[in-house]
Amino acid sequence: MTIRGLSSWQTALADLSLILFAVVAASYREESEEAEPASPDQAVEIALGQPMAVFRPVGDADLARWLTLQDMGEGEVATVVVRHLPGEATGATREAAELVQQIEAGGHQARLMVEPSSFPETLVVIAHDRHSEREAVAGT
Repeated sequence: MTIRGLSSWQTALADLSLILFAVVAASYREESEEAEPASPDQAVEIALGQPMAVFRPVGDADLARWLTLQDMGEGEVATVVVRHLPGEATGATREAAELVQQIEAGGHQARLMVEPSSFPETLVVIAHDRHSEREAVAGT
């Protein structure tokens, strides 16, 4: 009796691995040398992480009460996003700073993002996107 059949699966797996490597290497070779710059929308998406809760301060909405209902856990950050019309950055920054102050008064970490836009908008986004300093250094 030969034990030849037991090692044949290893040869097949090695062949498939080599084929996969060749396909991936060929696809990298065909890519252009210059990478396309990331769009600002992609940068905002990356900065915010995956939103878990969104607050829009409209009417009698109470940010402090909303934050207590969210039960923010480890690694979750409240990001204040204020979009303003061109030339209205001062007022937008003042409004954003007030929201950050409310968040920090509640004992939570806050991040601030103020940007020009074709329509004004204010919101607070809670996302799980805070990483330890060790992870941030390792990722760079």
